[in-house]
Amino acid sequence: MSRPLAVVTGTSSGIGKAITTSLLTSGWSVVGICRSTPDFESSSYTHLTCDLSNPDEVADCTKIISDTYKDTTLLINNAGVGYFGPHETLSPKTLQEMTQVNLLAPLILTQGLLRLLRENRGQIIAISSFSAEEASSFGAAYAATKAGLSHFYESLFEETRKHGLRVTTITPDITRTPFYSDAPFAPSDNEHAALTPECVAQAVQNVLAMRDGTVTTKVVLRPQRILLDKRPMTSR
Repeated sequence: MSRPLAVVTGTSSGIGKAITTSLLTSGWSVVGICRSTPDFESSSYTHLTCDLSNPDEVADCTKIISDTYKDTTLLINNAGVGYFGPHETLSPKTLQEMTQVNLLAPLILTQGLLRLLRENRGQIIAISSFSAEEASSFGAAYAATKAGLSHFYESLFEETRKHGLRVTTITPDITRTPFYSDAPFAPSDNEHAALTPECVAQAVQNVLAMRDGTVTTKVVLRPQRILLDKRPMTSR
């Protein structure tokens, strides 16, 4: 029996790498999309190099998948980028990058693969952010892109549920990954102050384990405590 096929964005590190490792271990084949080639030692992993901030590259990559990987049953839009600080310190370039990676790239991928996923009675999982759930000081633009992502997939489920397509949004709070390496804050070393990438990967597996006919439309993951280490702010 052939392995089911998933398409995952942002597989080179952090949450995306943990999700991909979990899928490969549990019997999936994965087509990964990101700029740098990750080091998965598995013949079931295929890499497609793509700059997700470039809409033309995303469209080209989407066409390759729709033409070549017609047995795709799962799309996980995980890749994201965030710049934090007072909104007046963010440049138009960083605003554009966040909008294109966090929102436009998933919209393009979903639009191009939707017919295929619907025909295969497949599933879409989006990794959003808890920032989409509440006001986010020093992260207003990032929160806006993630709120747009969450609302899009909530609406898409209503649009496609009659066709059997399952759509889930996972909204993790602060997670211990390189994502915050340039941010003016980071989770403290307390083990209860942040999620791990493996926590999010486990949530993906829980969603996939639901019986056919039952859909988990939203999963919110939060650490037990919020303890942040602050850093100096810089303009971006």
